[in-house]
Amino acid sequence: MFSRFVSLMQAFFNALMGKFEDPEMMLEQMQQELQQNLTQVRQAVAQAIATEKQLEQQLQKNKDQAETWANRAKLAVQQNNDDLARQALQRKAQYVQAAADLEGQLAQQKHATTGLRQRLTELESEVQKAYTKKQVLIARDKAAQATSKANEILAKTTASGAMSVIERMEQKVNEREAKAAALQEIGTDQLDKAFKSFEGQSDIEAELAALKGTSQPKLIVDELKEPILIEKRADKADKHPEAVDAEEVRQVENKE
Repeated sequence: MFSRFVSLMQAFFNALMGKFEDPEMMLEQMQQELQQNLTQVRQAVAQAIATEKQLEQQLQKNKDQAETWANRAKLAVQQNNDDLARQALQRKAQYVQAAADLEGQLAQQKHATTGLRQRLTELESEVQKAYTKKQVLIARDKAAQATSKANEILAKTTASGAMSVIERMEQKVNEREAKAAALQEIGTDQLDKAFKSFEGQSDIEAELAALKGTSQPKLIVDELKEPILIEKRADKADKHPEAVDAEEVRQVENKE
């Protein structure tokens, strides 16, 4: 029971950590670890190469010493000094043995160095591939995040929603315009406005009447006199036809 509970808690913890994992951060951390490993392998290869060179140098020194003591042994023989020659040959044998041991170590070191060089080449290739893959994954992750964000914005911002907001704002603007027009109409003195309109029309009618009075005075007088003249003529013709004619003559003469 306890082990099952631990397994469930571990699974829950792993799932929780998975939600908080940032791909870019995890990839950068992985790249740093690979780079550290690559640095350590390079250092190991460099140390192996240095050890190989040191062994080569020691081997060469022992060979040189073995040859030197061989020459000294020959010189001692030439001097008929067998005891000294034996000692020189013993020293030569020591250097020859040391050279033989160094040759074995050098062979092993060369083999190790070759293996490390191969591993270093493989690791450098892996690090380069990982770096390229990391860059691609980071770019994809950023693109996915941008796409998700855009989709979220598009889901919240629909055309119908925007149009409904526009329509509501248009209705509010219309209401405010109508209210402003109503306030302006209420603030205007309608009675004063009516009198001003009436006064303006009165001025025009008065001016028109004045124009008519100055331009047609004779016509009005002639029209008033003419019926009277005709009426007098009619009366005199009924009473005394000849007198009417004489009266007409006199009026004509007076006019002339």
